[in-house]
This record gives sequence, structure tokens and C-alpha cells, in this order.
Amino acid sequence: MSTRKDFIVGACIVSATTPLVAAAAPVAAPQASAPGDSLPKFVFDRAAFRAMLAKAARHRQCFGATKLEGGTVLYEMRSSMEAYDDDLDEGPGALHAAGVLYHGAAIALAMSDDLWNAYLIPAGSALPDNVKNDLPKDLKPGVGNPFLGSASKDRVSVEGLVTRGASFFVCHNAIVGFAEIFATALARPRSEVYERVMRGIVPGALAVPSGIMAINACQEAHFTYIQATL
Repeated sequence: MSTRKDFIVGACIVSATTPLVAAAAPVAAPQASAPGDSLPKFVFDRAAFRAMLAKAARHRQCFGATKLEGGTVLYEMRSSMEAYDDDLDEGPGALHAAGVLYHGAAIALAMSDDLWNAYLIPAGSALPDNVKNDLPKDLKPGVGNPFLGSASKDRVSVEGLVTRGASFFVCHNAIVGFAEIFATALARPRSEVYERVMRGIVPGALAVPSGIMAINACQEAHFTYIQATL
């Protein structure tokens, strides 16, 4: 099971030399967190989690994603939902597709425009290589999350899939890892950044203690499992 330390130290090897985009805001020198700047205890909404897993559907699929890969997991979820709903003529809601976003850049799919503009893009070169290299190449400051429905009518989004009945679970370990990186890179209090990140998770997506835990819970609830990105 991935821990916050694993996320920050293992997968997130910080590069402080190559800028994310030419026009990105300068990144402040890393600073130590202020004494007492501890994060609030995470309160997991277990009842909401169980209710989402128990949603009535003839078919259940869990899609795991650790990378953005141009929104691959979103397209795979939509494709499977359309296959059951339309091609197999089973009607809307035949498939409950659950996306688990964990470990790497995938959780950014569920971050609001505000979080992309305030933290993800300005963090620039402080982002770990596995995240920085996975972001859109044409990313510009102020454009927000290019994977949200408001950004492009042609792109599938977390919001759009939730409207169609999909569920999304976002790894809290990864949320904390990103908050730590943002706070250090932009010299902001850890607790302030963390709370803003938690508030900026797209409505309809639920933060869970661990993405790996959510995947296991889905399998125990009789979801078949597909690893959408490797």
C-alpha cells in the first residue's frame, strides 16, 4: 500500500531545473514548514463510499489510473459505458464505472480549474518528473484544468462521467503528496494548501484513504478491474 512518504520520496523525485512552461510563474525557493503547521486529520466519508459501491447496476467495472495520459482513463470509462448503454441496448445505467485515481498525476484529473491555476501550473519545475512529463505539452498559466468539461466540449471529463452515473475515488495519500510539493515550491503553509486542495476536488469525486484500498474494495464489491494506465 502506498504511503505519503512513498509518494513524496519514491515516485516524486523533484527536478528543480527544467521549467514546466516558458511562461510559468517563478518558483520560490523551498522553505521548511512553520512549526505547528500540521495537517488536519482526514475524515473519510465511509458511508458515502459504501453507498457509491452499492449503486444498483447490472455490470460493474473499476478503472485504475496513475497517469493522465491525455485522459485515457476517462475515455476508457466512457467507451465501456457507451458499449453497454448503447451498443448492447441495455440502456442508461447498465454499467457502474468507477475510476480510481491514485499515486501519480492521475489525481489532477479531479482537480478544479482553481487548483491547476493556483498550484499545479505555478509549481512548474518543482513538480516530480513523473507528473511534469505527464502534463499537456501546451499547458499555459491561467487555462485551468484542460480535462474538465468547461475546457472543451469535445473532451470527456470527470464531471461529465459523474453525470452519467460513474464514480471517482481519489487517493488521499496522493492528495497529501501534491499538497506537500505545492506548499514547498510556492512557500505556502502546508495546512492552508492542503485544505484548499481538498476543497478543490471536483464535486462527485470522493477522497479515499488509499487508492489501493479503493481498488480492493471495488473488487470485493464484484467490480471487474482494469488498469487503465501503467
